[in-house]
Amino acid sequence: MPGATTSIAPELTSFIKLLYREAALFAENNFPARYHDMLNAFCNAAQHEGGLRNFYRLCVAVPAALGHNMQGTFYLYNCETRALDKVCDTGTGLLDPPEEAGASLPPSREPYETSDMLVFPLFSRPPRESECAEMPWRHDIDHMTDYCHHLHHPDPFESRLNILGMFSVRPLSRLFHEDRLFFRTLSRWMGYELNKRLLTVQNLRHLCFLNSLGRDIGHNVIIPNMRFRYLLQELKKKIEAADSLRGKIEECTTLPENSHEECGGVGEQFSQLLGDLEKCQHNLIQQHTQISLFLESLFREEHFRYGHLVVKATLCDVEKEIIEPQLELYAHRFEEHGIQVDKPLNMYRQRYPLMVDVGLLSQVYANLFSNAIKYTSEIIDHRGEKRKALAYGCEEVPDFPAKGMKGIKFNVFTTGPPLSEEECAEIFKEGKRGINSKAIKGTGHGLAFIKRVIEAHGGEAGCEPTREGNNFYFILPMAPITEDGMRHQEPGGPPRP
Repeated sequence: MPGATTSIAPELTSFIKLLYREAALFAENNFPARYHDMLNAFCNAAQHEGGLRNFYRLCVAVPAALGHNMQGTFYLYNCETRALDKVCDTGTGLLDPPEEAGASLPPSREPYETSDMLVFPLFSRPPRESECAEMPWRHDIDHMTDYCHHLHHPDPFESRLNILGMFSVRPLSRLFHEDRLFFRTLSRWMGYELNKRLLTVQNLRHLCFLNSLGRDIGHNVIIPNMRFRYLLQELKKKIEAADSLRGKIEECTTLPENSHEECGGVGEQFSQLLGDLEKCQHNLIQQHTQISLFLESLFREEHFRYGHLVVKATLCDVEKEIIEPQLELYAHRFEEHGIQVDKPLNMYRQRYPLMVDVGLLSQVYANLFSNAIKYTSEIIDHRGEKRKALAYGCEEVPDFPAKGMKGIKFNVFTTGPPLSEEECAEIFKEGKRGINSKAIKGTGHGLAFIKRVIEAHGGEAGCEPTREGNNFYFILPMAPITEDGMRHQEPGGPPRP
């Protein structure tokens, strides 16, 4: 109807005022038309060019598009070094890998001038009045809450204000008043668009990790848990044998006293059955202990919350606390498959100062031993003798992970056809298996899991083919701490090939 007024919800009043303020701000800037056009062009182009790399290129292209022989540089905050990395520049394009900006270009909450450059902070969103920005996404264990605050808030764009990076324009001599106002406004849009892309990448990585963790749970918990069925069936057989033996005992109690010699074998049967039941109970306890350990280490709340493996490291005697329990679990199956286990002398009574996650590293050895059962085969060794064996050991590695430091290399060697160098490089990738594994049931997940666990510990994993088989290894950094009573002896060599 003519003259009717449009109804406006009361909750929109503050947003209408915000639009008025922003419009007034643009009017105050009094940009020439080409600056307005360039802002609109940047916003539209940012919607067309997806991905981080193209976004960096787009940002540093703006100064060149404006003219005046200006150049821009895009800096991204590095979570690990807690400093800025130079990722793209008008003159050189994308830098791969990025270059460290150094202490001469620190992150700042305010624009500043340095080395003939005007530098602007890139905020995750426009700052509110009196709001103080923080450095973004710190990911060490002590600051995990800061690292994933985006995941804790129902609307990540309402979370804490972060400085994601910096954007610089040079030379100062070519920056007029309108240019400074323009780049201050542009940097706000850059930060907002960068935040959206970083959040997208973070969430995609989180989803990929959760998918991988689901495979870990299936591979390391659900499948081994099926062994309970076998153990319970064995227990059922023992109970049935006990029930049968009870009938014999009851029958013996009804016989005349001078006929008890007919029941002489019942006592032996009872003793043997008792031993079998104790062994069955021991196996069940072992299996339950392992599954419980794996469940605790894979179902940690931190894994799901932060989107990566969170290592709970403790000082550990690797052979005593990890390798030997896993060997005991697999001993019967090694025996069934005719696999000889060669134990090293160099690890006995020796404790390396290693900080490891017992639950996760136990699963590493469980996967290696499970693979050994599948793939170990008989060979004719260098002495001309038949051999089907697994050997494990360790050796000290200098300059790992950096010069002057030390690491410990853990080896698990199995006899069989050696893998090619190409296969050794590929089999630690998800779903990849060796050429000779086609007839053997498997998913190609175990070694990928091992690689992730070892890298989460700051180490590396690999495979070394030899004439008589393959040595699967991983290297862990030696902890720079000691305990009272800890002995550090010189380690011996790798397991005998």
